[in-house]
Amino acid sequence: MPTTVTVTGSFIRNLRPVLGMVRFTPERLWVIDGGVAWATLAPVAVLADGRFTVEVTPTDSDGVPWYYRVETPAGNWRLRISRARPHYGLKELLDEHHPGPRSPHRR
Repeated sequence: MPTTVTVTGSFIRNLRPVLGMVRFTPERLWVIDGGVAWATLAPVAVLADGRFTVEVTPTDSDGVPWYYRVETPAGNWRLRISRARPHYGLKELLDEHHPGPRSPHRR
């Protein structure tokens, strides 16, 4: 099985945890690792106290570049998630893919 990566995050609005869910939809249905096809993970997490933790398939698991579509209560994004590290926060992935000044509601 290919390596997985943990992604965590939290959503707070007006000092209260946000209710809802976070969905990671892969653009690829499988990756090839060691000559074996593996299904990519497509986790959905219900926010518990505004927080979530999921395991995903790194988007650089094989030679074909691809993205996850990430749907959250705060917006939707198209992100790559590297296997270079075992853990990422959602905010750092967003900052990596969308560098530069942020509007106050996205910090």
